[in-house]
Amino acid sequence: NPLYGATDLINCHSHHTYTQLSEHYPEKTNFIPHTVPRSIFKKLPENETIEHKRALLGKEKEDNFVGIWINRNAKRKRSSEVLASWQVFMRNLENSEGHRNATLIMHCDPHDPEGANLLLVSEMLGIQDSVLFSKDRIDFDQMNVLYNISDFCINISFAEGFGLSTLESMQAGTPIIAAKTGGLTRQVVNHR
Repeated sequence: NPLYGATDLINCHSHHTYTQLSEHYPEKTNFIPHTVPRSIFKKLPENETIEHKRALLGKEKEDNFVGIWINRNAKRKRSSEVLASWQVFMRNLENSEGHRNATLIMHCDPHDPEGANLLLVSEMLGIQDSVLFSKDRIDFDQMNVLYNISDFCINISFAEGFGLSTLESMQAGTPIIAAKTGGLTRQVVNHR
């Protein structure tokens, strides 16, 4: 309270934080939602998307169902749980459709010391052939391509003040799967 009381203005990008603080400091607390310019993350023409998908995944996987997970490989981001869920999905896909034509792109460092060794986890689960690790820093245009070639974006963090990858994904027209936590709730539930 002394720190907030001594502050002239409180601008919150987390709606959860805004709700908490505006009760006590309504005259100086503002909510400023996250946003990114529509010119950066946007839907690409279908022919471009197919070309990018073929270039990134290879011709043999150009018809694959694709999911994307973009986060830091840290425990609270639940990277190993995403892989375990992907294993279940792949097993169900094979049982119901007779194939395993799906790819999960994980844009992270699979060896991050804050998380599990994701290469070993994917091998242990027997799904390493259906997981692509995108480890390099890439620019906005390349990120937009990843969102566009994906059929969904997933974020199931234990705690997430705001899901930047899910916002960017929605701007590219890619549906999101998110846990009901923090800022993600506001993205998956129509707050109006």
